Amino acid sequence: MMRQIKVTNLCKELENKLVELGYSEDSMRRYRKVFQEFTEYAGDCDYSQSIGTDFLVTKFNQLGGFVTSGENSKNEMYYFRVIRSLAEYYNFGILFRRHDFHGEIVWPEAFKEVTENFIKQKVEYGRSHNYITRINTTVTELILLLDAANVYDLNGITAKLISRYVESLVGLAPGTIAWRISILRQYFKYAYLNKYVDYTIEYYLPQAPQSSRLKLPNVWTEDQIQSLISAIDTTNPVGKRDYAMMLIAARLGMRIGDIINLKIDDIDWFSKQLSIIQNKTKEPLTLPIPNDVGWAIIDYLKNGRPITDCENIFVVHNAPYKGKPFKSTLGHNFNKALKRAGIPVEKTKHCGWHSLRHSLATNLLQNNVGVNMISDILGHSDPQVAKHYLRVDMKGLKKCTLELEVKDYVRE
Repeated sequence: MMRQIKVTNLCKELENKLVELGYSEDSMRRYRKVFQEFTEYAGDCDYSQSIGTDFLVTKFNQLGGFVTSGENSKNEMYYFRVIRSLAEYYNFGILFRRHDFHGEIVWPEAFKEVTENFIKQKVEYGRSHNYITRINTTVTELILLLDAANVYDLNGITAKLISRYVESLVGLAPGTIAWRISILRQYFKYAYLNKYVDYTIEYYLPQAPQSSRLKLPNVWTEDQIQSLISAIDTTNPVGKRDYAMMLIAARLGMRIGDIINLKIDDIDWFSKQLSIIQNKTKEPLTLPIPNDVGWAIIDYLKNGRPITDCENIFVVHNAPYKGKPFKSTLGHNFNKALKRAGIPVEKTKHCGWHSLRHSLATNLLQNNVGVNMISDILGHSDPQVAKHYLRVDMKGLKKCTLELEVKDYVRE
């Protein structure tokens, strides 16, 4: 059974947590408005996820539906955001900021031991941080679903509940559905083999859709990449950050996860190169720093980066300025730059930060750079991976000579 707490007290706890996390006054105003309405609706009742759902249904009927565009959309969508935040805080004692939360989750008691031991096993097997984040996301969604159904431990899971969970995945990319089902299958199997549950829940799960590399990678021409980079507003601190990050992605082909994780000590300014251990492959990678990349990083460090003791080069720009930028925020900023640059985007293709890495590989191939050399530049653990880019149609793409000359900007 979950803890008992009055709706009024839970709203107050979450409000204090939001203030502690440095949420803006505008956000706090919107949160407090919903807190007040929800408190009046609930009266002296204890909190449950079902009462939050009932409140949303009531507001939906009062407003004649929620709008998703126009001047009222932001206010109305906060009803969903606040009720969702209350459910997360009630269940886990923390608040998930979008999908980029990297903190420590306090799992509900019934799931605590099995989940923590399952994650510990994956860490010992050498699974990446991103994979552990996926486990957190998947198990979190499962627990919220169970709580909504008044089920508080794994032994209460039925085939019907699993079916409801799978239905909630409709609309996600096949690859996303595949890894969520795969993680749950492993989680349930671990729970059964270690006697946390009395029956084999994993057999309720359907077969995950098979992912494959049938889709060609999206690539940009040299002119498009330059237009995209030039579209970033470097007159503000966030723009200086995104500009430097985009140059690193375009010129060096680094994965966005590795760019986000860049530390100040990773750069050797005298030899004009950066050295990292890649998050995905765990392999070392050393790359020269081109002139424009070096100056962009320096400009951000001197004129854009908030004062913080965070060891990362690139940080969030919301108080207290601790931690790495959110991937969701960076993705949104990338899309805004595409629109400002007037670059047409095919709806069937994913055009995020990784497309800059694809573009670098493709342009190097066009310039007759060997597959093994491309693998070295991109830090592939297996040279065969680079052959994926050989499937791209080269027609219509301009030849791109990316200057990797490092000028003496350190002494300028």
